[in-house]
Amino acid sequence: MIEIIVNGERKSVPHGLNVKEVVEALEYKGKGYCLAVNGTFVAIATYETTIVNDNDSLEILAPVQGG
Repeated sequence: MIEIIVNGERKSVPHGLNVKEVVEALEYKGKGYCLAVNGTFVAIATYETTIVNDNDSLEILAPVQGG
């Protein structure tokens, strides 16, 4: 297991997961979100090739409606 920070909260996930697998492991159910690892935007096309490492910080951002 490794420790990561997701939206400011420390979480434990298995070692060697990619971004897509981490999102699934965390059971994130939101649709239409964007994601950054250590402050850098990650394109959806690279979710499966971007490995999450110990102490990485992930921000999962959902769109907000309003005005």
